[in-house]
Amino acid sequence: MRKGLILCIVFGLFLAPCLVPSASAQGSPIPAVELDCGSSDPVLDVRPTSDAEVKLQCTVTNPTSASEVISIETVEWDGTLVEMALSEDSFTLAAGEEDTFDIVFTGQTKIPASTDYSFEIGAKVESWNNLPYGQLPDGPWVANTSHTGDLIVESYGMVELLLSDVSTRYMDTSEEVEFSFQVTNKGNDDDTMEVIFVNAADLEAAQFSFPGGKLVSENVAYQGTSSVKTLSIRAPSSVTEDLRMPLIIRAQSGDDNNAPFSEITIQLDITAPSKSAGIDGLDSLNSDSTLLYASIGGGAILLLLFLVVLIRVVTKKKPKSKSQPQIQQPLILPDEPVQEQASDDFDDLFDELDGAQPPEDEFDDLFDDL
Repeated sequence: MRKGLILCIVFGLFLAPCLVPSASAQGSPIPAVELDCGSSDPVLDVRPTSDAEVKLQCTVTNPTSASEVISIETVEWDGTLVEMALSEDSFTLAAGEEDTFDIVFTGQTKIPASTDYSFEIGAKVESWNNLPYGQLPDGPWVANTSHTGDLIVESYGMVELLLSDVSTRYMDTSEEVEFSFQVTNKGNDDDTMEVIFVNAADLEAAQFSFPGGKLVSENVAYQGTSSVKTLSIRAPSSVTEDLRMPLIIRAQSGDDNNAPFSEITIQLDITAPSKSAGIDGLDSLNSDSTLLYASIGGGAILLLLFLVVLIRVVTKKKPKSKSQPQIQQPLILPDEPVQEQASDDFDDLFDELDGAQPPEDEFDDLFDDL
């Protein structure tokens, strides 16, 4: 009978705060705690440009009519590539009071999207109305709670276009050129790799065409590389002038619209066919080229004239030098008066001077030959 009385006294003391006429008396008459972390699971962004961290905010509430000391603890967590931590793990709350804390998940970038970790957080009443947990009644008298969830690693796309020959393509009219390439999946999940001609509209406006289409795609596994793919382009059937345009080839993720893409630009060069040879061909020369070729031609003509003059002078002088000794043969003077001989000598002298005029005739003959 004495034991029953003691139990009644203890139970009365336990319920005494509930009998006090106050606003807090409307709370639970037994120790309890509420924990709300939302209904959504945390999603961790592990892109190479991110900080690979996500926070889940939780609210802890004291729903009772007395003050409580509440502790937060990790019940379950088996993550290896991601760490989990609590921003706070202990709260002292008055009746009806609440507070918040964060569950912080920190990982590494480029973690595979297949990574999935479960976790459980528990909220426990350590004391109620200044009664420590060890002195609280066992059983359903204390209503502790917990929250369970899953950490999700967000998938992202990233591609790399592989093209061995990126040099300029020199094309003839109506010629078709084929491009072979591969795409590597640099994302953290399986993805659909797409390769397109980005500036196809501009090329079509210039009369280019695409016999094999403008897009090719393939499903590529995580960290895998596609098979060898091809796309081709055909030059216009005719051009009136030289044509040079860029061809932009882009590889992109088909599953992640925000993923960065990979591009390669290749120049397409088409030379217009010549109209005709001869004079028409000279029309294509610019003014600088015309002046250059004219100066070269004029110099060649002057050089040729100089050589011709030099050859003619040399060939004319050689016979004259051979015949010189014949002019200086000894003279046999007749027996005539001295005066007549003197006049004959002067006549011969003028005859010789007259004979010295042929060089002028030689130059006349030279220019007559020209």
